[in-house]
This record gives sequence, structure tokens and C-alpha cells, in this order.
Amino acid sequence: MPLRDVDIVVPVLNEEASIDEFVARIERLGGAAALIFVDNASTDGTRERIARHPQARLVRHARNEGYGASVRHGIEAGSAARVVIIDADLEYPPERIPTLLEALEEHPVVYCSRFRGPQPPVMPAFRRFRNRLMSGLYNLLYRQRVTDLYTGMKGFRRDAFPVGQLTKDGFEHGAEIAALIAFSGHRIHEIAVEYQPRQRGASKMRHIPEALKLAFWVLAYRIIGRRRMEGAAPSAPGRGRDG
Repeated sequence: MPLRDVDIVVPVLNEEASIDEFVARIERLGGAAALIFVDNASTDGTRERIARHPQARLVRHARNEGYGASVRHGIEAGSAARVVIIDADLEYPPERIPTLLEALEEHPVVYCSRFRGPQPPVMPAFRRFRNRLMSGLYNLLYRQRVTDLYTGMKGFRRDAFPVGQLTKDGFEHGAEIAALIAFSGHRIHEIAVEYQPRQRGASKMRHIPEALKLAFWVLAYRIIGRRRMEGAAPSAPGRGRDG
């Protein structure tokens, strides 16, 4: 399936080494997707590397505003009916995007699960346990059946849930999105994805603190409920951005 009528949102922070390969692999998929990079104040040559690709749009953060802010600002920068979120570090293969878009024809929200493939993902046992625990907690509270709440690759129809109500700046944005999806009456559909541990650079996530934070917000949103969550005023737009 060619990449049409889709915004591909790519949060980046010091990913200079993988940008060229990432863009090349997207281009080989064909179509005319809107490729939107959101640079979260990189200190290497990430911005300059992106600038070499005129087909890519760059949203800049003058300071580190957080992963969730990058996702939110990338969504705001586009207007296509479908949105795909993927990292540029190549842990998740861009080649899986067409299958994700096919699934979006039938399902409003699609997550790419590292745990639905024939082989378990290569990651430390603690991370696998943490993900299973967080996914189980979400499933219990929101009546879902996800296996990979933490996934860094997902897609949704822009009208599937109120994206304008997203406010979280950090990795806890994953709990916010998942709660809004459930409160909008949708089940998260999953497809399998091959996961490759990053070969360059280091993960930006502090896994134990972020796991605790995610668990807190998964529970908090269930307690707060849909009306209070959707009634909260969205955060002010990030400062120091330009396209």
C-alpha cells in the first residue's frame, strides 16, 4: 500500500547516525506521505542531517520539551486523515508501515506489538516483565487486550480520539493516548512487528522511573474518568518551535 494521506510523525533526539537510512527506507515504500520530524533540541548534527532531505518537514524545539511534547507537536503539524508515529532509531522497521495502514482500513487504532511475533523480542527480562505488567494493568482497567502498551510504533485515524486533548510532555503520554482511545470507545488492534535493539546511540528512556510514572497515569486516568480528562485544558504550545 503506497503511503498516501498519512502523516508520519518522527520524534528525534540526537539521531544523526540513523536519519539518512531511515529516510531512504521510507522513500522506498513509495507514495507521498508527509514526513514530519520533531527535533527535541538535539546537540549533534540531527537537524542538519534532516535538512539534507527537502521532502521532510522539521519542527524544532529550542529546549528538551519531552518525548510526549514531540509526538503532540508532530500531530499538530500535520493534517492527514491518518497518523503514524515511529522513531528514527530503526528499532521498528519502516517497512511495516504499509501493513499498519492496511489495518487502519478496518480499525481506528493500530499498535505494532513486539510480542505478537513468532519469537520474543531481544530485550532484558525486566523490560519484558515490565511491559507485560503495564499492559496487563491497562487491559484490566480499560477492558482492552494489548500486549505492548509501550510500543514506539503505532497508527490511528485522526478522528479516532480527541488528539487536541493531549497534554503530557514525557513518556507518560503513552498512558494518556491509551486512555483517550479507550474512553472514545475503541479497542486497540495490534499487528506483529520485528524489533531490532538499537545499534547506534543510547535509549532516551529511564526505564524504571518511567514505568512507575506510566503505571500511575494509567490508574489516574481511570479514576479521573473520561469527562474530567477531556475537559482538562490542553497545555500551551511549546516555545521555540518553527517548521
